[in-house]
Amino acid sequence: MLVDLLEPLKNVSVLIVEDDVVALDLLKLPLERKCKKVFIANRGELGLKVFKKEAIDVVITDVNLEGNIDGISMVKAMRSIDPKIPVIFMTAYSDEQKISEMIKLNACSLIKKEVDLEELYVLLLGLYKQLHKDEVVDLGNGCLYKRLENSISKGYAVYELTDRERQILELLIGANGYPVTYDEFHKEVWKDSPMTMDSLRMHINSLRRKTYYDLIKNHSRLGYKLIKEN
Repeated sequence: MLVDLLEPLKNVSVLIVEDDVVALDLLKLPLERKCKKVFIANRGELGLKVFKKEAIDVVITDVNLEGNIDGISMVKAMRSIDPKIPVIFMTAYSDEQKISEMIKLNACSLIKKEVDLEELYVLLLGLYKQLHKDEVVDLGNGCLYKRLENSISKGYAVYELTDRERQILELLIGANGYPVTYDEFHKEVWKDSPMTMDSLRMHINSLRRKTYYDLIKNHSRLGYKLIKEN
């Protein structure tokens, strides 16, 4: 497979859960050369612990793991934390009951051991596209919000967003054209810190300068909403 095609994998963090040391190394070593980070665990309990602690994009796990938690039980626990986490199951044999359980868990894929690396790379590239399909948001009027870069591009100009500006913009985008109330800004952005109306207006006006003024409309006595222009 052409090296350039695998460049996007540099943005992907993978967790491999496999109790066979040889099989684990056969996956870990090549993926470490392609991916952003590779975390490993040899038990379901340890895999779940790593998942709770680290930022994981994709889980690759054996179905049958030694210990108290097998691959399916581990993924069920992971899905209770993050229902959308992509999972690739590995298995050495066919088991209709296990396959049925994996289907119910909406497993992204089931691959046979020994794993074909090219097949795995193709799966990971497909998942990367799904994970980052919304990484660029068209705000209209020639403005693009680039989530991975935490910036706004407008023509040749690029404006970095502060953390609070990013949170405000994400809240407005997520509202799908409906107003975001002052209370919601306080709860989701300022959290436990006090929020003044002057502070909120200052951040809103800064976002307007980095995009365009009419993108964010004031909703009288309620809050603000996003109105994109073509």
